[in-house]
Amino acid sequence: MSVNKSQSLLLGALTSFFILLGFWITLAPTQLGGPVTYAIVDGISMEKRFHLGDLILARAVQNYQVGDVVVYRNEEMKSFVFHRIIGLEADRFILKGDNNTWLDSYHPTRDEVVGKLWMHIPKLGKAIGWARTPINMSLTAGLLGVILMSDILKKPAEHKRNKRLPSDFPSGMPAGALYIFGLITLASVVFSVYSFTRPLSRPIGDTTYTQEGYYSYSATGTPGVYDKETVQVGEPVFPKLTCFLNIGLTYNLTGANFQGTTGKYQMVARIMDEQTGWQRTIPLNPGTAFSGNSFFTTTTLDLCQIESLVTLVEQEAGLKQTAYTLEIVTDVALTSEADGNQVTDSFSPTLVFTYNKVQFYLAGNNIQSDPLHSLQQGTISNPGMQPNTITLLGLALPVWIIRYISVAGFAISLFGLGFAGVQFYQTASQSQEKLIDLKYGSMIVDIPYQRISPSFSIIDLATFDDLTRLAEKHGTMILHMSRNSAHSYFVQDNGTVYRYFTGGTEKDNPAIEPMRPENVGHKNVIIKEPAPTPTPIYKASPVKEVQGQSKPMPATATLQNEYTQPVPVHPVREKDANSESAPEEFPEYFIDVGRLKKARPPQNGSIEYVIKTGVIEYAMPQQDTILLGKIKL
Repeated sequence: MSVNKSQSLLLGALTSFFILLGFWITLAPTQLGGPVTYAIVDGISMEKRFHLGDLILARAVQNYQVGDVVVYRNEEMKSFVFHRIIGLEADRFILKGDNNTWLDSYHPTRDEVVGKLWMHIPKLGKAIGWARTPINMSLTAGLLGVILMSDILKKPAEHKRNKRLPSDFPSGMPAGALYIFGLITLASVVFSVYSFTRPLSRPIGDTTYTQEGYYSYSATGTPGVYDKETVQVGEPVFPKLTCFLNIGLTYNLTGANFQGTTGKYQMVARIMDEQTGWQRTIPLNPGTAFSGNSFFTTTTLDLCQIESLVTLVEQEAGLKQTAYTLEIVTDVALTSEADGNQVTDSFSPTLVFTYNKVQFYLAGNNIQSDPLHSLQQGTISNPGMQPNTITLLGLALPVWIIRYISVAGFAISLFGLGFAGVQFYQTASQSQEKLIDLKYGSMIVDIPYQRISPSFSIIDLATFDDLTRLAEKHGTMILHMSRNSAHSYFVQDNGTVYRYFTGGTEKDNPAIEPMRPENVGHKNVIIKEPAPTPTPIYKASPVKEVQGQSKPMPATATLQNEYTQPVPVHPVREKDANSESAPEEFPEYFIDVGRLKKARPPQNGSIEYVIKTGVIEYAMPQQDTILLGKIKL
């Protein structure tokens, strides 16, 4: 039986291998060296047959014809397109979406056509797209891992078994190894699909950088007008009290790996009338060169000069306004290099005051919350490529590393599964007991060898699977006893013992424990002991006189062979002195003394006797053998 089960295991392993091989040959993606391209519909151009979120499987063919629905790579869009071929133009195909009224602007060559529609699975692409996100993929893999490991975790730790397997292959290892390597295989497949569906590199894209300008100002204050001796940022400046305003600017270039930054800046003051458009510009410093990604500059503005210009315009031009605008503008021009790209840009941070002919104060701005801070962002176009990455648990890993890890994990798991399968097969081939332990070890409890109590009824089962079903039905463990090379398995239930025996000989099979003499009284006793072969019994004939002998000798006659049946044993009853009736007569049987002498002594000094069709045997300890006299049964 063990050979048949081992052959079944080998057949199942080979069947699984060929199924996986067929799956690989038929459905393996092109990223893994297979023949199939997987694509998810991401538009409505192929409706009404193909919808958003459908999964498309395409296979390359030798020739593509007009009317074929194909997947091709559009170099202009840098993506794959799923459309129908409607014509040929030299060595290029003309394609169009079934739901579009226009032709595709890009005409691919045959090498750019990935494959022809082979299989269409509606809505499955949405599920794949959901699973492709890192968080959902992690949750899915974790859930599957919990399901696979739950069977191991729920094994009760208290049911530990004795060592019955070779030390190099401990009990329970095949199942545990299969679960562990199966989990590694699952994780490897998930990461393989996720990594091989993403490109190894991606465009660097536009790099964003920022230019910032921070203004500050101060002036000499008049005691009693300001809290301090100097005018602080945010306070108004009165030309009648002070004419000179100190202005400072801090410039910073951030956001990219700039190298070799050089440039030039110049600060000016501009007084203007926003209603009429009149303005006058006053240079505050000459053009100044700088290098690096930051600089700081200061200058002084004569507010009395600004006041004189306004008075002159009003007198000469007749302009009459209640307030004017004063802007402090710093024009910055720079040249730099970032990631191999040349960058040229300009920036003009501005500080705005309002002049009402009495004071200069910071102008409010609803858009810019801080009037002292100016900011400008720029982008750097980069046509280059950079390694693509996948973020797992906050760690960005290159796609190629994930691919190698997943392939290596898949190979290791396959090797481990194969090794565990070989060990499983070799162990199961050694004996049926080892196969039973591998399959049902968690249900088996070892107990010392002992005889079965005669109070139990024994039922022998043909297969161990029957015993397993009984154990599961009654919710009990399977007891195991071993003696020499024999192994017996039991399930007890309500006075009945279900037994399965394998290996060894019949004498190694636990028998029913005999009744001890002290348990035999003057009441009828039923002893069940099936005899393996018919045993003749001899019935005493009437006593006859034999010539030459002084004692009578019974004549014997051989009876027909009878099979042993439960025999009632009655004590010999003497005639009651007060009773007139004759004593009850019983057939007389003789004890076979020769068989008694050959009887095997019981173990541990116990006493046993066997009744077989009238022959009563006692097996006593060697030093104290007792022969019974003639009794009536």
